[in-house]
Amino acid sequence: MADFRDLTLYVIRHGECEHNVGGRAASWDDSPLTAAGRAQARDNGRLLEEIAGDLSGFDFFSSPIHRTCNTMELVREGAGLPSTGYRADHRLMEIHFGDHTWMTREEIAKLDPQLPGLDDRDDWEYVRPNGESWAGLQERVGRFLPTLKRNAVIVTHYGPARAIRGHYLGLSPMQTKSYKPPHAGIMRLSHGTETYFGG
Repeated sequence: MADFRDLTLYVIRHGECEHNVGGRAASWDDSPLTAAGRAQARDNGRLLEEIAGDLSGFDFFSSPIHRTCNTMELVREGAGLPSTGYRADHRLMEIHFGDHTWMTREEIAKLDPQLPGLDDRDDWEYVRPNGESWAGLQERVGRFLPTLKRNAVIVTHYGPARAIRGHYLGLSPMQTKSYKPPHAGIMRLSHGTETYFGG
């Protein structure tokens, strides 16, 4: 089986959604793409075709949450491919924020001054009520990556995009969390290095 670090991975975050505009954590719930988010997805598709060339040898994977599937279909259309032709994998879902879903940083802080916020520096092991930790997300994504057999295009969320990068580059938890994945643009992981396009 191929080591995923020997493969080329194009990692794309879903387009801007309504919850992003409101500063809220949608987590495993859904939130529709905004007009800007749909445009970002189409633009990323055209960019993908430009930088990757022939995509016939690539596998395509998405989180099963609708905003990522919608983004993947727009990306594929933008790249001149049929909208279908990808697989959804639950291990690529966003971090599960449990009872904090749909809350803002400020709303979470009001619950208890000791609670980490949406993305605090010291919350790697903190398991949100009825949810999961960043460490748990990292482990979940780590179970997906070794299943890759070919170069791949992956459309996912903020948290899993960080986790993929962290695993690929062998980063520490704090290094992993330092990356802020944009909605516009593509991260390429290839030959042990990262390259960013667009955005």
